[in-house]
Amino acid sequence: MSDPGFRLRRSVGLLAIIASAVAGEYGAGINFVAVQSLGVYPGVRSLVPLAMFLTGLVLITKVYMFARFSRVMPRAGSAYVWIVRSVSPSVGFVVSFLWWISLTAAMGFIAFAFSTFLAQAIGSVGIPAAAITTPLGRTIIGLAAIWLVYGIHAAGVHHYGRFVSILLWIIVATALVITLIGFLTTPAHFVELAAARTGKPIAPPAGDTSVDLMSFLSVCSLFIFAYGGVSAAPALGGEARDAERVMPRGVVLGWLVALVLYTLVSAALLHAAPWWAILALISQKHSELVTAPGLVGLVAPHWISVLLNFSVALIVGKTLGPQLMTGSRLLFAWAQDGLVPRRLGETSDSHAPSGALALTAALASLFLLQSVFVGWSLGVVIRSFSLLLVWMLVGIGALRLRYGARRADQGWADRLVADAWMVPAAIGSIIVTAVLIYAIAIVPNTPMVFQPLFQSFVAAIVAVLLLWRAHGRAAANGHDLRAALAAPPLE
Repeated sequence: MSDPGFRLRRSVGLLAIIASAVAGEYGAGINFVAVQSLGVYPGVRSLVPLAMFLTGLVLITKVYMFARFSRVMPRAGSAYVWIVRSVSPSVGFVVSFLWWISLTAAMGFIAFAFSTFLAQAIGSVGIPAAAITTPLGRTIIGLAAIWLVYGIHAAGVHHYGRFVSILLWIIVATALVITLIGFLTTPAHFVELAAARTGKPIAPPAGDTSVDLMSFLSVCSLFIFAYGGVSAAPALGGEARDAERVMPRGVVLGWLVALVLYTLVSAALLHAAPWWAILALISQKHSELVTAPGLVGLVAPHWISVLLNFSVALIVGKTLGPQLMTGSRLLFAWAQDGLVPRRLGETSDSHAPSGALALTAALASLFLLQSVFVGWSLGVVIRSFSLLLVWMLVGIGALRLRYGARRADQGWADRLVADAWMVPAAIGSIIVTAVLIYAIAIVPNTPMVFQPLFQSFVAAIVAVLLLWRAHGRAAANGHDLRAALAAPPLE
């Protein structure tokens, strides 16, 4: 077991929790994935904004459960800690291991996408930036972004809190500017400017333009990636002041801010740029225009376009911060529970989990290479898949605490059991996640080795081996690992 002398420091407040949730959400999900999703699932047509809104809306069941669990047991590791102590240690660790892998995969994708936005920003001031979007350029820029964010984390969680709090206001301002420009632009004006820029005609399709239901559900599943910050906020549970009071408020407010901003921005983008024009630009290999700043940059005054490009590049890159925080706290929580080597639960003089941060950043660097040389969509899909599994299991855990055998030995859960709204929230969560998992389980036109189900299976095997080794290590030291995992971890 990890030494209780190695502890995190409670030094962040409500604003940092809200900012961490929003910073973990508002980034590539809205500026890149929302529009580019048409290239993966063209059958969604004009319903991208509706998919974004409904995805966020159905998360209310998840938000409610996460807020209530955060009030009862705010800890680093968040959902991992809750699932292990309400469902089972084995299931909790295996699913959280997939979650950690998906976090690092998402970091690789974000680091990859960051170079696209940075190149647009630099190019908007007349400086050639083509080298940035070459494989070598993406690799260098992406690695620099990952390890710069690592440095901020390693300096202490209070520096991370200041970092995301400042960025919260940049996010809000940028979203409002995009929304205003998008709704003030007519589709005809956008199509005219896009055709002039590309030198190719852009016209509405003459055939069937009906929406495909499965494509719509798949896009909703894909957008779970965009709302990943709902899961990031509770990871600060071990470092928040007055955590039982501020954590639930931070989770709810962070989700609400993201829902409003996402709905406004996606609706504004699809108002200005019709879905068929976006598909035409993707097919014409003008993906640089199929991003939020790319679309708006066609119609906005140049100086606004320049500012918007740089702010969006910063916003996309900063998403690495909450993801690195969440991933490192998962490792820290595993080390506290004795499931991984003790050194991953150690903290530095600044009370940062240095080993966990370094390992998470290193794996993210490998996933960056995958995004550069294989494709970006995998990091998005496997991230969404793991978030859905975690969400489902928190719901199952809530039901087990209410009706199952684990209720008797879980004294900390009395307040959850007494909450009348937990059962409907849990049932709703299980139904929603089952539908979305079915929709996203198989990615079209993707080799088996890169399918979410296959990669999840590989991750599960690795997790089982780590769990088997942890039980052997605990037995050799005279520890009862299962009994230790029944009680709440150290704060």
